[in-house]
Parts: sequence; C-alpha cells; structure tokens
Amino acid sequence: MKLWRKILTHIPYNFEIIKVFLKNHGYNTEEIKQADNKKIIELYEEYNIKAIYEFQIFLNQNNALSSTENIKKYHMQDELNQKILKINGDISKIYDLIDIYFDDYDHDELLEILCKRIKNFSINKIQKIFQIKYRQYQEIWLKKLEIRFKDLPAEEKIFLKKYYEKNRNNMEKLKYVYEYSKNPQYIEKIKKVAQIKLDIMENFMPDLKESYYKSYYNNTPEKIKLIKEISQLNPSYSKNQLKEFTITELKSLNSEILEQNKKEIQDKKLFHKYTNAISQSMDSMDDESFVKICLEAIRELDEEQLQKVVNFSISRNKFFLGKFNTVIKEHQGLTKIRFI
Repeated sequence: MKLWRKILTHIPYNFEIIKVFLKNHGYNTEEIKQADNKKIIELYEEYNIKAIYEFQIFLNQNNALSSTENIKKYHMQDELNQKILKINGDISKIYDLIDIYFDDYDHDELLEILCKRIKNFSINKIQKIFQIKYRQYQEIWLKKLEIRFKDLPAEEKIFLKKYYEKNRNNMEKLKYVYEYSKNPQYIEKIKKVAQIKLDIMENFMPDLKESYYKSYYNNTPEKIKLIKEISQLNPSYSKNQLKEFTITELKSLNSEILEQNKKEIQDKKLFHKYTNAISQSMDSMDDESFVKICLEAIRELDEEQLQKVVNFSISRNKFFLGKFNTVIKEHQGLTKIRFI
C-alpha cells in the first residue's frame, strides 16, 4: 500500500479525467464534485488497489484451474494408455479409441500417441485407420452443415458448401464450425450476415454478383442450358471455358455464334449461286449473261464474299479474270475490290 502511494505521488494527474473515470466506475457524482484534489487521489487509489487485488484473485483462480486441468489431462492420458494395452490386435478398438478421445486431442497429437504406443499394428496401418475415421467425420460434418444451412439464401448456401468442402482437410476449422452450428443463435446470425451480404451484392455490385457466387450460378438450369447450346453450336469452346463466362456473357456469345452461323449459311448460298451462274455463263459464251451476273454479284456481295467468288472462278477458268476485268473497267463506279 505504501509502495503504491509512493508510486502515485510521482505521477502527474489530470483531475478532470480522473473525475470522469470515477463517475464512470460507480462513484457518487455529488461526492466527487465536492471533493478536493487530495480526496480525488484517495478515491482513485482506492479503486486501483481494489482492481489490482481482484486481478490477483483472478490470476490465482486461473492457476488453480490450470493445475486442475493438468491433473485431469494426466488421468486421461493414463486412461488412454490402459486402453491401448487392451487392444491386443483388435482393430475395432482403435476405431473406438479415436471416437472416445476425438474431442480431447487434436488429430496429430492423438495419431502420434497411438503410433508410439500401439505395438500390434504398423504405423502405416494406424495412419490408414485415422484417414478412414477422419474421412467419416468430414462427411458427417459437411452433411450436417449442409442441413443446418438449408434456410440460407441459395447463393450463400452453395457458396458456404463449396467453401467448407474445399477446406475439408482443415479439421480444426471444420470441427469448430460444426460445433458452433449446433447453436440455433449461431445459425440465425449466419443467416442475417448472409442476407446482408447478398443484398449488398444485388444492390451495389450486381456486376460482380455472379462471379462471386460462381459455384451457385454454374449449376443453375439457365447457365447449364446456355453452355450446352454453345457447345453444340461451336465445339471449339470447352465446357470448363464456358463456365468462366457469366450468364450475360454466355447469352451474348450465343447470339454472336448464331448470327455468325446464319451468316456462314447465307455466304455459302450466295457463293454457290454466283459461282454456278458465272460458270454457266462462261460455258455458254453468253457475254451479256456474264456481264449481268457479274454486275449483280458486285452489287449484292460484300468485299469478302465477292473476293471468294472471284478467286474460285479464277481457279476454274483461266479466261474469267480477263473478262471480269473488262466488266469492271466498263462499270468502274461499282467496283469494290481490285483484282489486278
């Protein structure tokens, strides 16, 4: 007490702050208002000494608790050792031990204990047993989490499912969430947070919504149908590639492919129409018919289409280019390309 006062006498005080502090910690407002600085210091000392005393009691309680926990853990380890001695080659007892002590040890600690103390089975065998048993826990927890999250918005439900499946080997995290999800209040809190997050995405970041909830949208009927249609229209796109597109992008791509395919069909029709007509006019030696079909082709076809018709006709008849150039010279205002 004397040491504490000696320390306090060397500390500069802001009495206004101390008064506010005392008021906030239950001291009478009127008493503080009437007290002089010396009294304020005494009250402040009184509070701090009491706080230190209570903290010391708390530390002592924790130490006692720690000692109790150590004793408890010692007895538990002793009990585990006794049960290990009774295994005697019975593999089912190893599975039972994992079930019994699963909550008391983490994965690596329990595995290490069993590998060191079980003599009837190889380390590889024990590790295999652990893998099987922990895989069972993973599946049970993931299934339970899926059930407990069933009332979440669909986007968030799928998002969380994929997230925990991805982190299934993080047993500590998975177990933590599984245990907490037993509490309805925790689930309710998750639902509220999920709904708020979804609302934010819908109202403020709609363009990012689909990419954020990718695992949900990749399995919607609309997206599956679009991917199937595009794959059939244009096999050059793999399904994995198409999954990276948003639904809006897929719709746009689908329209482009349909339009492109439609144009290709039309181009083929026009190509056959004019190459056949030119071939017939060349064979018949009917110059008037040749001029007419050339002028019609120049008017109707775009530059790329016309170039294909001309190139094909050149390859089929060596006299075509000369006759065609004559038509161009006589009707220069209609030319779209240069062939010489």
